[in-house]
Amino acid sequence: KKVLTDEQKSVSCEVINNLGKSITYLLYGVTGSGKTEVYMEIIEKVLKEGKQALLLVPEITLASQITKRFCKRFSNIAVLHSGLSDGEKYDEYRRIKRGEVDIVIGARSAIFAPLENIGVIIIDECHSDTYKQDNMPRYDSLDVALFRSERHNCPVILGSATPTLTQFAKARR
Repeated sequence: KKVLTDEQKSVSCEVINNLGKSITYLLYGVTGSGKTEVYMEIIEKVLKEGKQALLLVPEITLASQITKRFCKRFSNIAVLHSGLSDGEKYDEYRRIKRGEVDIVIGARSAIFAPLENIGVIIIDECHSDTYKQDNMPRYDSLDVALFRSERHNCPVILGSATPTLTQFAKARR
């Protein structure tokens, strides 16, 4: 476990102090600035409260990379993305549905993971167009995340080194 910088501590404390509330945060930082460490700090607190975490990444390759990092610190992780076979997806969904999973890491469609007790939703590289499903059924994972945030009374963290102008403007407000 890495020691957080003062700025990282400040950010994680802000979110941790508002767990249980549907608030959206923009975690704006250059690549390599430690956003993932902040995510892990917040998730650790969420798990201590007996809740679950959902982490979306824009690409399958990033899901594999971040899962390796998370496995060093956490257990009971499920991975969901289109690179899995139907059988593997089925097995992961069943584990999630049975409550055997604390953290779900995945690409766009993982937003629909059957988690019952979400404590935080994190969308890494939130500026990526890959979060939008263009063919039927069309959806934007960010919109679904906000809906689930309200239903579960949990914060959404949008992480990016290059947020869209809309995301940046909303965060400023």
